[in-house]
Amino acid sequence: RGLLDLILCEFYKFKRRSIFVLATLAALIFPVVMTALYWNIPTQVNYDNLFSGIVDYGDFLLLLPILTVIATSLFFTEQDNDTLKNLVTIPVTKDKIVLAKISVMAIVSVAYTLVGFFASTICSAILGIPMENMVQKFILSFALGLMLLAAALPCVALVVWFNKSDLISIVITLFYTIVNYVVHVTDMGMLTPVGVNVGTILPIPLINRWIYQFYDEGSGAAAEFYNTMRPYFVSTPVCICIISVIAFVSIIAIIQIYKKREI
Repeated sequence: RGLLDLILCEFYKFKRRSIFVLATLAALIFPVVMTALYWNIPTQVNYDNLFSGIVDYGDFLLLLPILTVIATSLFFTEQDNDTLKNLVTIPVTKDKIVLAKISVMAIVSVAYTLVGFFASTICSAILGIPMENMVQKFILSFALGLMLLAAALPCVALVVWFNKSDLISIVITLFYTIVNYVVHVTDMGMLTPVGVNVGTILPIPLINRWIYQFYDEGSGAAAEFYNTMRPYFVSTPVCICIISVIAFVSIIAIIQIYKKREI
């Protein structure tokens, strides 16, 4: 079977599950919350404020656990139902099975970030906020979906390695998400050059230092913070390169671990 057929089969498995619906609803949470917060002060915010708030909380904080929960369900479906041996006798290689599952995660991740983008656009329209650089923000949202997939893959590799679909997966996911998120709001994670340090090795601080350069500088304290951050911005080619390495190493690790799984 081709990879596309396997991807479709993975989606068919979720017809009886609500995880995709829940992921979509989760993508709408923070746009609605941010709109409610700005409802009484629309003149003091702009499109960048709303968009960055949704990215910071909705994407960096919520999407990683969602992707890992989806991955846990994807990678343990055959194990729970004892159907993996049926797949490999078709035959379907475990490499293709892993790539199909990761492709489903990629689709969900991009869909999530794009839903957040469209929701932020609608909320801006409701608040009467001028929507500037919409095309740029659409592209950023699409790129974020792929980057955050890559950010989730090291956690997915650990979940597959532990070969557990219950408590251990939740603990790993929460720990990984919290560490990434906490570091990305510290000087250790943000005010650091590209190199062998936590601000570069951990994907969320890295992605944040990349995307922040596309936001409006603002004024006052915001402008001062922006100028402090400027020397530590990560260029698009460098960010893509590092994130690609993280994704490649994680995918290879997942494939090797999955191949060793007993049928």
